[in-house]
Amino acid sequence: MNLKKIILTVLFLVFVVFVGFSLYWVFFRSVTETDAPGDFSAGDIPIIGSGDVAIIGQDTGTSDQGLPWQALIRDQVSPVASGGLTEVKEVVNNTVKGLLPTSAGLQYYDADKQQFFRLDENGNLVSLSDRKFFQVEKVTWDNYGDKAILEYPDGMKILYDFRTQKQVTLPRELENFSFNSSGTQIAAKWQGQSADYNWLIVANEDGSGMRLVEPLGENAHTVQVGFSPDNQVVALHSKATGLDAQEVYPLGMRGENFKSFAVSGAGFTSSWSPQGNSLLYSVYNEQNNYNPNLWITKGNTSQLGDLKVSLNLATWPEKCTFAGENNLYCAVPQGLPRGAGLFPEIAHDYPDNFYSVNLTSGQRTMLASPVGARGGYSAYNLFLSADGSLLYFTDAKTGTLQSIRLR
Repeated sequence: MNLKKIILTVLFLVFVVFVGFSLYWVFFRSVTETDAPGDFSAGDIPIIGSGDVAIIGQDTGTSDQGLPWQALIRDQVSPVASGGLTEVKEVVNNTVKGLLPTSAGLQYYDADKQQFFRLDENGNLVSLSDRKFFQVEKVTWDNYGDKAILEYPDGMKILYDFRTQKQVTLPRELENFSFNSSGTQIAAKWQGQSADYNWLIVANEDGSGMRLVEPLGENAHTVQVGFSPDNQVVALHSKATGLDAQEVYPLGMRGENFKSFAVSGAGFTSSWSPQGNSLLYSVYNEQNNYNPNLWITKGNTSQLGDLKVSLNLATWPEKCTFAGENNLYCAVPQGLPRGAGLFPEIAHDYPDNFYSVNLTSGQRTMLASPVGARGGYSAYNLFLSADGSLLYFTDAKTGTLQSIRLR
C-alpha cells in the first residue's frame, strides 16, 4: 500500500511539473527569432528576386529608380515582348483621344493641351493646328487623318479639315459617325425627338446631300454604324433570335438586302479587317459564363458571315488591332468575372495580357504581360507602328499613350 502511494505521489508531482512548464512555455518565455522560414513556392507567380523587403510608400533613397516593387522585378522584365513580363514605356503622359495611325505617324488629340498632334516614327511631335479645341469628347477621323469629326459635351459637332484649317458645323441630331474609305462621305444615326424620326443616314463629309438609308425606330441602339472597306455596307444591325443567339443584318448604302448571318450569343460588337476580307466580332453566352468571346468570319459582302471560327480569347474587338489581313493583336483581361460581357467597363479593373493570332494558321501566341510604373495595364486603341516594331495602346485608367517593343 505504501509503495502504491509513493508511485501515485511521484506521478502527481510529474504532472504538476509538466503543467507548470507548459504554462511557462506558452505565456512567459522570451521569444527570440532564429532561423528564417523555408522557401515559399509561389506557383506560376514570377520570381521577383531577393534581398531586403521594400514597403510601398517607404522612402528607400532610390526615388530615381521608380517604386520599390519595380526594383525587385526589374531583372525579370524583358525590354522586348517574349511571352512574359514586358517593359512598358510611356509615350505621352497626358490624356489622349482619337488615336489614328497614318503613313506620317500617330495622330491624336491631347486632352490636357487641348490640341491635335502627330508623333512621327522618329519620335518627333508635330502640331496639326495652332488652334486649341476645348473639351473635345470624341474624335472620328477619316482614313488619311486629314479630317475629323469632333464632338463636344454640349452636343455640338463639327467637321474640321486640318489641311485647310477650316470647320463646318454638323447637325446636333447626328451621332455614331463613320467615314467611307475615300473620306468624301459619312454615315451616322439621326436621333430625332421621337423614335419615329430615328434614321440611318448617309451624307457628304460636310453634312450636305443627306440621304435617308434605313428607319431605325426603337432599334437605334442595336445598329453599329461603320463603313465596310468596300463601302457597300454602312452599318450592322443585330437582332435577338433567342436567349443566346442573334441574327446580324448588313445594311447597304441604298437599302440593299444583303445576306444576314447568325451568331451564337448576345452583345454583338465588331470591326473590319483593313481590306474587308474578315470581320472580327465578339459575343457572350451562358457557355462562356457570359464573358466575351472573339470570333472571326469572312468579311466580303457576298460571303459575310460564312465560316465562323472562335479564337477562344475573352476580349472585345475594341481591344484588338489588325496587322494586315492575316494577323491580329489583342489585349485580353486576366481573370474576368462571370457576366463581364454584359458590362465591358468591368475589364478596366483587370490587367491585360497581349496575344498575337495568325488568322491563316490559327496559331495563338502570348506576347507579353505588360509591366510599367504602376503595375499592369488595361489597354484599348491598340495600333502598330509602321515598321511593326512597337505596339501602341491607351491605358484605360489614365488615358495615357503607352507602348511595348515587339522586336
